[in-house]
Amino acid sequence: MAPFPGSTFFHKGQRSPLIAAMGKRLVTEGCGKYRTGPGPEWTDVDQQSYAAWQRKIGFKGAEANGLPGKTSWDRLQVPTASPVPGGRVASPVPRHGVTTAHGVKGPHWSLGRHTGADYAAPKGTPCVAVLSGSIVREGFDRSFGDFLVLRANGFDYWYCHLSEQTVKGGSVKAGQKIGEVGSTGNSTGPHLHFEKRPAHGGFGSDVTPTW
Repeated sequence: MAPFPGSTFFHKGQRSPLIAAMGKRLVTEGCGKYRTGPGPEWTDVDQQSYAAWQRKIGFKGAEANGLPGKTSWDRLQVPTASPVPGGRVASPVPRHGVTTAHGVKGPHWSLGRHTGADYAAPKGTPCVAVLSGSIVREGFDRSFGDFLVLRANGFDYWYCHLSEQTVKGGSVKAGQKIGEVGSTGNSTGPHLHFEKRPAHGGFGSDVTPTW
């Protein structure tokens, strides 16, 4: 069964195969409020469906607000959802969502803003290619630590602070494991710093990391 990913995982716009797997379990339990789906993106309908599950197992009032907690999650027994190589990938760190968004401003970043999106996860958690493409660069940087660069569709996707680089070049498929979460370089704890730049773009050319 999939471990509880934490309360901050469930927010509007979050995409993960885990959310679709949760939705299917809610439907099986007779709590699904979906007209279509469920899909991999967290929506108000997911929250309504989860609230129905919480009420089913005896939660009341604010405890049945539709936001998963560990107790209700463990009782739902959501199966582990893994991406299939070559298929649609919802996150570069499967079953984990964004913990620090792109563009957040702050004095502790050299440009005064966050140039990527962070995915906090335990050291050794697999990182996967979000698109089919090629690993065009790998190495170590004082700030980014051990990193890999995936080039696909005219953009470079940087995977930073890795503990392991499991692919060191060549073609990869979407969903294929290419590294593992770490805390190398300038990092305060294990996470993936995921950055998107135009192909060959330098530091500071980052754009919103969609794919």
